[in-house]
Amino acid sequence: MGPNALSPPRTTPEWIKFCKNLFGGFALLLWVGAFLCYIAYSVDYFTMEYPSKDNLYLGIVLMTVVVITGCFQYYQESKSSKIMDSFKNMVPTYALVHRDGQKQQIRTEELVVGDIVEVKGGDRVPADIRVISAFGFKVDNSSLTGESEPQHRSPECTNENPLETRNVAFFSTNAVEGTAKGIVIYTGDRT
Repeated sequence: MGPNALSPPRTTPEWIKFCKNLFGGFALLLWVGAFLCYIAYSVDYFTMEYPSKDNLYLGIVLMTVVVITGCFQYYQESKSSKIMDSFKNMVPTYALVHRDGQKQQIRTEELVVGDIVEVKGGDRVPADIRVISAFGFKVDNSSLTGESEPQHRSPECTNENPLETRNVAFFSTNAVEGTAKGIVIYTGDRT
C-alpha cells in the first residue's frame, strides 16, 4: 500500500512559471503596447524624412518594464513556494499506536490499515479512523467541509454516509478537545 502520505501534486515546470509571469495578465497588454509603438515608429521611419524616436523609446521602456517586473514576480513566487515547502518539513508528525499489546509512538507515514491509534485534543488525526471509543472528542473539519464549529465524534454510527457519520475522523483534521481511540481505515492517497 505504501506510506501513509499523500502523493505530492504535479508541479509546473519553472520555465512555464517564468513565461506566465512574463507574458500573462497585464504584461500581455504591455507587450501589445510595445509592439504597437514599434509599428508606429516603423511607419514614421519609412514615411518621414526626420521621424520622431518617441515611439521607439516608449516601446523600449515598455519592454524593459515588462521584463523587470516579470523577473521580479517570478523571483517572489519562487521564494514564496520555497518557504511553503519548508513548512511541510519543519515538524515530523507522530502517532500513538497500539501494536502487539504495547503503546508505541511512530511516524504517521508508518501507519497501516488496522492500526489502533489514540488521538487527543491538539493532535492532528494521523489517518482516516473509525472511532471505537471517545471521551468528549471533537474535531475541526473546516479544512474539508468549511464547517466552522467543531464536530463531536463518537463510536455510534449515525449515518450510512461515511462523510456524515460521527464515528469517522478524517486524515489531517485537528482534534480540538477530548480523546479517542480509532482503527485506521484508510491511509495515504486513499483517504
